Amino acid sequence: MIVSRLGWPALRAALWLGALSLGTQASAATGWAAQATALFPQPTTRSAALRVVAASERLDIQRCSALWCLVRVGTQDGWLLRAAVNMSGPCAALVPLGLKDLRRHEAAYSPERDPDRNGRACDQRDFLRTGGR
Repeated sequence: MIVSRLGWPALRAALWLGALSLGTQASAATGWAAQATALFPQPTTRSAALRVVAASERLDIQRCSALWCLVRVGTQDGWLLRAAVNMSGPCAALVPLGLKDLRRHEAAYSPERDPDRNGRACDQRDFLRTGGR
């Protein structure tokens, strides 16, 4: 059996990595803009903003990277800085979208998502500590 050969820590780490790889395949999740922020056509501030997304405006979050989230706002797709994106739910809902290793300055960070209080929410240590919940 794979667990006896690898052990639980290795299996949990493999599951974490598997959850991370789903970031580009996950379906959209509903979130909101934590503050007014520019929506860009590409994940770079060098491109001209498409528009400004209002604080608390609804977002359909497609996927996120370390700095950016691809979102749909109404009928318009674009990129928001990840620090301005938030959504409800546990880390198990955020990680498949790429909302992981959240720092305190990011809107999606919350102490409830950071049980070890290391300043990084939904990181691998938190995931292993909570058993993926």
